[in-house]
Amino acid sequence: MGDVIELVARERTYSGREVAEMLGIGASTLRKWSMLLEQHGYWFLRDSQNRREYRQLDVSCMQRFYRLTKDQLIPQEEAAQMIVSQTKVETTRNETAVAVALAPVTHPAANEDALEALEAIDEKLHALALHVKQQDENQQALLARLEKQEAYIRTSLKERDRRLTKAMSDIMDAKVQLAKMQDAERKTSIWHKLFRLN
Repeated sequence: MGDVIELVARERTYSGREVAEMLGIGASTLRKWSMLLEQHGYWFLRDSQNRREYRQLDVSCMQRFYRLTKDQLIPQEEAAQMIVSQTKVETTRNETAVAVALAPVTHPAANEDALEALEAIDEKLHALALHVKQQDENQQALLARLEKQEAYIRTSLKERDRRLTKAMSDIMDAKVQLAKMQDAERKTSIWHKLFRLN
């Protein structure tokens, strides 16, 4: 566990200003997004003055948040929930992989049973890693499909709203024209009655 903490400590971090410049947004917008993610359970590193320090994982999350909210028009609350849930799965998987990679492996040559047990464990770990990778690919495919569906629904709703607005405008125009025709007909009939025109 100490090795994992040491790896995190050696990881390159970015200031809020640097991340805001990378994303092309203001520092206040980045703070707002960061607080929203934290409200949903996301965790950022802090420096000695309690300022957020952004790891590469955090920068990637912010880029995903930007794409979801700006490009795909997903509400910020919903985007924050999606990112936090996806990040928790990735973080757990990465920490498990680091812990397994850093675990000391000893092969006692004298004990064949221990070697066989280690090989069996190694095979199971390999199978588990393949399963996790497949699950990750499936999750990514489902997320991409969900994002496409949401974009399609939003586009469909906008088109429906546009059509409804146009239909309402056409109805109002027709009512105005009908009122003008009725008014003209009424005026004409008054002149006919007054002057007994044929």
